[in-house]
Amino acid sequence: MTAHRREARRLVFLIVLLLLAPAHLLAQQGRGAPMGLLLTWQQDPLTTMTIDWHTGDSPVTQSLEFRRAGASTWQAGPAPERFPFPHLDDTHVHRVELTGLEPGTQYEFRLGEGGRVFSFRTMPADLARPLRFATGGDVRHSREMMERTNRVVLDWDPDFIVWGGDLAYADGRPDRADRWVEFIGAMQETLVTPEGRAIPVLAAIGNHEVRGGYHHNSEEYAPGPEWQRDFAPYYFSLFAFPGHPGYGVLDFADYLSIVLLDTDHAGPVDGAQTDWLDRTLRDRRAVPHVFPVYHVPAWPSVRSPEGRGHQRVREHWVPLFEEHGIQIAFENHDHAYKRTVPIREGRMHSGGIVYMGDGAWGVNTRTIGRSHREAAWYLDRAHTDRHFILVTLHGNQRHLFVVNEEGRVIDEFPETPVRR
Repeated sequence: MTAHRREARRLVFLIVLLLLAPAHLLAQQGRGAPMGLLLTWQQDPLTTMTIDWHTGDSPVTQSLEFRRAGASTWQAGPAPERFPFPHLDDTHVHRVELTGLEPGTQYEFRLGEGGRVFSFRTMPADLARPLRFATGGDVRHSREMMERTNRVVLDWDPDFIVWGGDLAYADGRPDRADRWVEFIGAMQETLVTPEGRAIPVLAAIGNHEVRGGYHHNSEEYAPGPEWQRDFAPYYFSLFAFPGHPGYGVLDFADYLSIVLLDTDHAGPVDGAQTDWLDRTLRDRRAVPHVFPVYHVPAWPSVRSPEGRGHQRVREHWVPLFEEHGIQIAFENHDHAYKRTVPIREGRMHSGGIVYMGDGAWGVNTRTIGRSHREAAWYLDRAHTDRHFILVTLHGNQRHLFVVNEEGRVIDEFPETPVRR
């Protein structure tokens, strides 16, 4: 690329940043404030934290210091991994993984001496105190819609967030990098508490993370990181977990496992992923709270359940969910809210699985049953609200609220003991 073209792209990026970034963040540039901030986990959420921050060139420091909240001295973090923001020249991601932390503890960090102090908390060693997370998907049709839901989520002070795909709606395209700039900026602006605590985020992959939506739409598809870097560059670069091959599990001690899955986007539902899912669920039969999170639903609220993606999930994964004792699965993609009746072997069953979600965090919603002649038999509750699901775990009990963008509870799944 010529120097002239590089400078032109840099000017375009700076204009986008000026239009999209909050004024108070821009005012702090050069004093340790990043352009974007994202916390997540690659390993044990009780003792580690991965911190990404995004910068332009050298005026913003590229070092991180941290300390236990209330401590008098700062400790230098490890040297950050530094790599380019996909398709944006002179813009970089810096990544540090802090390890050896104490469970259930508040930590502070800053980007260089004198920078803004942020904080995070590690997850507890057990469920003697309640743990709370928010989940949903289809996150951003517009920044305004995304931020409105984010702010309501923040009022509930969750320990972390799980998104089930369709994040910035950039479709893996190089000419839509600005959507990710806006997306990460919105996270920094609205998923950090007034006291500075940044909410960690886990994210599964959806069709709008991938150029072409689904791996089978690409004649160039080949399993592995090279195709993923080309066709889903932002997801695989900007989210440290789950990394390759696009699905994974995060274990919280012996009380919770979040299983993130890929519904035919960066790789096939069947084959290696289904074999991995079988082993993963089998190994966690004794874990009281195991939640699969994925994008295309087995039991959609808007689309016809006879669609290819829905049938593939029901064919390959649902039997494993049933065999290994899953009670609740979180689905997305349809831009609505649904809670199914308990389902087992394709029919209503008191010991079946409840499928929740359908992805309407920050997007335009759709009409329930748009592809059905009438509401599907398996829908217990269904709404067109933008929403998130708030999951509270305490011992072997769990309780779920569904909250819309106005802060109103639109559904409640009552406190139930684990059937394990």
